[in-house]
Amino acid sequence: MIRTRRRLLVACLAVLGATVAVAGGSAGNRERSGDLNAVPGPGAVSYGQAIAYTSSFSNDSGSVFTQVKFVMPAPSGTVGDVDVETSFEQASCGSVDGSDTLTCDFGQIRPGAGVTLTVVWRVQEDADGTLPGCAGCLVANGTWLIKEGKDTNSNETLQVSEPADLIGVSNDDLTAPSARQRAGGYQLAGCDPLDPDSASLSTDQAINAVTNPVTTSFCVPASFVAAGAADGLASTITEPASTSADYAHRSDVCIAQPGTTCAQNLPQNFAPDVISLTFRVAADALPKNYTIEGVSHNGGDPVAEGDCDDDNFCVVSIDLSKGKNRVWTIGVTSESNGFYNW
Repeated sequence: MIRTRRRLLVACLAVLGATVAVAGGSAGNRERSGDLNAVPGPGAVSYGQAIAYTSSFSNDSGSVFTQVKFVMPAPSGTVGDVDVETSFEQASCGSVDGSDTLTCDFGQIRPGAGVTLTVVWRVQEDADGTLPGCAGCLVANGTWLIKEGKDTNSNETLQVSEPADLIGVSNDDLTAPSARQRAGGYQLAGCDPLDPDSASLSTDQAINAVTNPVTTSFCVPASFVAAGAADGLASTITEPASTSADYAHRSDVCIAQPGTTCAQNLPQNFAPDVISLTFRVAADALPKNYTIEGVSHNGGDPVAEGDCDDDNFCVVSIDLSKGKNRVWTIGVTSESNGFYNW
């Protein structure tokens, strides 16, 4: 009697993002592999922002797979006693049903061949601004279904899964992803820099000299529109921790090229258009009598208000509010992302 054995190997890779790779099947004609990756990577998304997932599948066997499908319900998670939901945005294949479950039908895949897809979901907004961050609590699951061209083999499944952080308001857990210093999303279109409510991505804007001395927001150029799900832009904002020498003096912004993550350090260049960025800095978080007179981009020489450097990085405005809790508001434009110091 021939016994068919199945093997399931799960490999967790800490590279561009948390990657779950799975291989299974016998030494015969069921060898296949697949994965599911979150973008931006490592997977971390702000409430109200989009998050993309890529999934690949390959036929590593010697026989033809028929009726190959990928099925993915909407990613979801639980934060405390709140169920966090996502809604479908777009995908490079297939369609969703009434329950927001995506199905992509790839038909026949020959030995040595494979397919890759991208699907974008949007995380629900935090309407009250009270949902905390949590590590790995947004979970996406997908299933590859295959059928080989033999009557003796039934449908088989290959399950893939990927966790991602939710970036929310600060709470007592100092290790939780906090919007005070982080933001993440996947941009499918630009926005109007003159509309303060339409920022592409922003950190917590409730500025405080002690707990949140810097806020950051930016607008991808309004001319940008992703041609498809795979053409969106992974984006992140990171502001230095209180233990950093750059605390209250720096903000790091990533807007990656389509198909890449921020970890790959391949910035999207929008020339001749520009990204519009706004930084707000609590004056009391800076040294006494400290005056912001210029801003540098990627370690270059400081650029004064009203000037631009040779790379078309421009400082549009530097303003200090009046009153007890004074705030510096800095507006800059640049053709690509980077880190900014003042």
